[in-house]
Amino acid sequence: MRLEGDTKCVYPDWLGALRLLYTFQRNLGERLPQTAVHSGTEVDIYQPDSAPRATAIFVPGFAIRGREDSRIRNLGWALCATGLRVLIPDVASIRALKISVDQPDEVQQLLESLVADSSMVTTPGLSLLSVSFSGIFVLRAALSAVLAQRLRALCLIGGYFDIERVASFLINSDRADPYGRLIIARSYYSDDDPALAPVREVLSRCVEASALDNTGPSDLDTLFDTSDPLEAGLHQLLTDPHQRQAFYRQVITMFNDSWSGYRVPDDFPSDMPPVFLLHGRQDRVILPEESRRLAQLLQDRGISHRLCLTDFLGHGDAAISLARLPELYRLLAGFAWFLGYTRG
Repeated sequence: MRLEGDTKCVYPDWLGALRLLYTFQRNLGERLPQTAVHSGTEVDIYQPDSAPRATAIFVPGFAIRGREDSRIRNLGWALCATGLRVLIPDVASIRALKISVDQPDEVQQLLESLVADSSMVTTPGLSLLSVSFSGIFVLRAALSAVLAQRLRALCLIGGYFDIERVASFLINSDRADPYGRLIIARSYYSDDDPALAPVREVLSRCVEASALDNTGPSDLDTLFDTSDPLEAGLHQLLTDPHQRQAFYRQVITMFNDSWSGYRVPDDFPSDMPPVFLLHGRQDRVILPEESRRLAQLLQDRGISHRLCLTDFLGHGDAAISLARLPELYRLLAGFAWFLGYTRG
């Protein structure tokens, strides 16, 4: 089977996909990569044993450990096993678990700087990967003229199409993991008003406690001390349905301008690289419908893409079972498609 590229046929990299999934199953998250400093930013480097076929840069999502998260390192080693040189930089504001207006430009400038450094991106070909909210940063960065000439493919894991719908789900739905609600609340109260310092302190503590606990959805009842009046008020704000609806309206009003960089672009260039969309069916932070809608937009714009929905992914975690062959094949075929374009 061939994948039709603009100038030549591209073949799926089945062997690379097998290596990726096999290595991922080995759980190498505690194995340390090389770390370098690029313009003040720490970057983990995963170098294959032989000359790399291409370079992949992975932008982490809102994970408190950033590039040092064992789940991210496990993916780094899995990608490296396919013959890719993998770079995973720290993005300070993302690792701080805050939504800020500067993040889209911050990520784009970092990616452009890495690509311009021949000691970092050592190959002609480049692919970008990201997870969760960081997907929009990579998607928008792909429009950069500096990056476009090198890009071969994108991979967005658990990405979204409509930031307002995502915010509504996270704030108003009882199905949503409250972790996302905490991130939004912390960002909403992140200004420098001294009177809000106690609020910021409480929310920061709750966000960090939630981020460090990956055993399941966050429990707001245990995170807040409701015997304290301030914490009781914040707990009610984030749990009472009527207060949550009012809070959502306030969030949308405040972040309306700030979120321009968090919205999917209206138009894509004709030479937009192929996009692999991977999403867990049980994701409770960003619903899989978001990737479906993004896939439809790419279809309408004539952009080569592949959508893979899987039960093997949650949000930020993954468990692959060899016993579920149809599901395993779907995941294998998706990565073979992505790696085929990455290899070029």
